Amino acid sequence: MPIERNPRDSRLRYTKDCLYQSFLAFLEEKPVSDITVIEICERAGVSRKTFYKYYSDQFALLRGMQEDLFEDYRERIADLPADVFAVTPELIRFTDENRVLMKAVFANRGEGNFVDRALDDLYATYATAWQKANPKLSKQQVESLFYYVVSGLFGLVRHWLFDQSSKGADEVIADAEYLMKLSTP
Repeated sequence: MPIERNPRDSRLRYTKDCLYQSFLAFLEEKPVSDITVIEICERAGVSRKTFYKYYSDQFALLRGMQEDLFEDYRERIADLPADVFAVTPELIRFTDENRVLMKAVFANRGEGNFVDRALDDLYATYATAWQKANPKLSKQQVESLFYYVVSGLFGLVRHWLFDQSSKGADEVIADAEYLMKLSTP
């Protein structure tokens, strides 16, 4: 069972923060598969026994971090209108603020992956608005359109993280807005 998102116990908060910061530092250096629990614990100043109390391995730690990341993302976009032009800048800024972890998320797809969960969450949140905006399309066509557009957005974010990392978030937002306008009739 991973450490809860916002533990009340200050020691637990400190342990979680140390593990997260240690892991993030290693994620800047190498892929998840090359990081060992021993390395994480040594850098964090946490015993392996404590680590294994909450996580089975480095991939479980990544999943736990993705849980927190996903909840932070949901809070971030909760009050936005059901409009891809409103969500896109916030998603890109959120990615920029969490760049190291987001890069690991894109590189390590799997169970509980942030990207897949975010796509599904966006669809669940905005499907009705997309249907209203496109009344001539069937529900299945709206679903396909939604995933086509939003997957393109996530593809753009991935391209930025891996191939254009020198770009700033505002440049990527401008690119995304330009591309969305090109695809909007």
